[in-house]
Amino acid sequence: MKNRWLLNLALALLVGVLMLLAVYKPGTRQEPPGTPLTAFKAEAIEHVRIVRAGQPEIRIEKQADSWRLVAPRAARANRFRMGDFTGLAEARVTAHFPAGADLKQYGLERPLATVFLNDVEIRFGALHPLSSEVYVLHAGEVKLLPAALLRTATVPLDDLFDAGLLEEDTKVLTLQLPGFRVRQNDTGGWVRSPELQGLGSDRISRFVDEWRYARALAVNPASARAGRERVTITVRAGAASRDIGFMVVARRPELVLRRLDEKLDYHFPAETANRLLELKPEPPPDSDRPVPR
Repeated sequence: MKNRWLLNLALALLVGVLMLLAVYKPGTRQEPPGTPLTAFKAEAIEHVRIVRAGQPEIRIEKQADSWRLVAPRAARANRFRMGDFTGLAEARVTAHFPAGADLKQYGLERPLATVFLNDVEIRFGALHPLSSEVYVLHAGEVKLLPAALLRTATVPLDDLFDAGLLEEDTKVLTLQLPGFRVRQNDTGGWVRSPELQGLGSDRISRFVDEWRYARALAVNPASARAGRERVTITVRAGAASRDIGFMVVARRPELVLRRLDEKLDYHFPAETANRLLELKPEPPPDSDRPVPR
């Protein structure tokens, strides 16, 4: 009985030693809180490249104050997602050690993703077996970052598309929708053609804002489905004006609008069609009250 007890104690001690070695690797240097991954500041990043096995290479460039996808297709990039990428430059490193010849044990020989911030390479490998961290290779060292950052490096292409129908810096001049047109008059007020009794300029202005600030639940490359109705919006950015065309692909079970110049489909809940495609006077406040008998 005593020998069995000693054997169990020895096994427990061995497991404890192995766990300590896994967590505190020989040669690993713990970093003080706040040590950044790179020497770059987030605002210094001007182009991002994402390489993943079996997938098209993604390239994104900063143009003026906005981000644009340039490969594998041209489109506006989601600025919130781009904030995640530029934030990698200043991501907090929890520990690091020199990269040896055997990167396979850290999943870095064939990384899940490789992100280039400007020309700085960051390889994303395996998750740490005992902590919420991911191994990355940068500047000749293996480093540990919070595991949540792996989601940034492996984000699907569709999630990188801007969810807004229109650019933020554009001013809407006119909207041509199925059955009616909206424009500003000489005094700056909004009018609908043909006119509707009881429809004021403020109501039309809110309708225009629905288009300006509409953000889709999902965006993906245009499907093979044909559009049924056309919407043309004239906008101005700076001194230049241009037309942006949309097709109404579907209204049910969801609203799908296709932006023709980007060849992207924007998906909204079905009830959004009432706000974007219909413009009628608002019902009076007491219209829903039951008629007294």
